[in-house]
Amino acid sequence: MLLDDIGSFPLPFGISREWAEKNYRTKEYEEMVQRAFLMKAKFLDVPNYPQFRDMVKMFIDPIKNPEFQDDAYLISEKHAVIPELEFLEKMKVDSIRVCITGAFELYYREFGGVIYEDILMNIAESVYRFARNALKFENVKCISFDEPSLGIAPDLQPEKELVERVYGKKLKADVQVHLHEPVFYERFFDSSIDIIGIESAKDARKLLALDAEELKSAEKKLRIGVARTDIDCIINEFNEKHGVDAWKNEELAELALNEFESIETIFGRIKDSFEKFGDLIEYIGPDCGMFSFPSQNAALKLLENLRKARDLWTTSRSF
Repeated sequence: MLLDDIGSFPLPFGISREWAEKNYRTKEYEEMVQRAFLMKAKFLDVPNYPQFRDMVKMFIDPIKNPEFQDDAYLISEKHAVIPELEFLEKMKVDSIRVCITGAFELYYREFGGVIYEDILMNIAESVYRFARNALKFENVKCISFDEPSLGIAPDLQPEKELVERVYGKKLKADVQVHLHEPVFYERFFDSSIDIIGIESAKDARKLLALDAEELKSAEKKLRIGVARTDIDCIINEFNEKHGVDAWKNEELAELALNEFESIETIFGRIKDSFEKFGDLIEYIGPDCGMFSFPSQNAALKLLENLRKARDLWTTSRSF
């Protein structure tokens, strides 16, 4: 089981998202991305590029830019690049995961749930152009399409056939789809998605919706969330229990993570997941992104506990 992360990561102290959105082409931002990636790489097998910018804007803005288009919502191949990935390629990096906001998510944020297929398919091709350009780098081992609204938004209900058309192109890498809910996971069975990602650390009951035999028959693997990222709830629980304010104290925030997301707790989730799905599990990691964590050190504490839990699980299996 490989360790990865979903993508977003806390900004350094004193840096705002607004600054990141305006200055993502600067040397300062480039070095910020490189430093954060190296931090994550200490604990992860396939770290995602640090996604400091808004997950929708960083893709839909260039897709909508008339100067970059081949057609409406169809970005030209040469402009379908992720600057953060380009920055990482200036270093010697073994493995990179590349998250790309999925076609349904981008469409839904632009137009809502009424689907105009010509526009959707142009967005889908744009998304794949970002993916193909990313895969020009040999160290990109995994592409992940983020589809958080599928299964959550009641007015976004694509049929299985449409999911297969949107995600019908083969890519030479591990290809994940990241879902917040398992409601539509079966609609990806006949798509080119290799690995279905489910958030389950916060709510293990989500795993009950997955059928191991059906996954095996469809030749799909899993990416399981085994570490909680709902940091608001974690810190609020810690504050109530201890009568403190961990939001204002970095050391207390790390203590909160050690208490509620301990090595033993994460180990237990890994063990339970493996007992249910075995070798169907290809990747494990945090449930979702970590942008809202109070500091980079707090996010790294979660990744450190995750790494130690996975290593403990690996060691326990050798006896």
